[in-house]
Amino acid sequence: MIFKDNEPAAVLVGIETYQALQDELEDLRSELLAIERPPSLDNNVTVSLEDMEARFK
Repeated sequence: MIFKDNEPAAVLVGIETYQALQDELEDLRSELLAIERPPSLDNNVTVSLEDMEARFK
């Protein structure tokens, strides 16, 4: 930990730890989006999984 004026100012971590934190943060943001999104979806413009799979066959 790096201090400035006797207060924590920064933390040094290895690149692997930093990348793991970034990956976890991205996963959590995606999960939050998935939780928040369904109530705002308009069922008239959504596509079922079966229809989407049929489009890409």
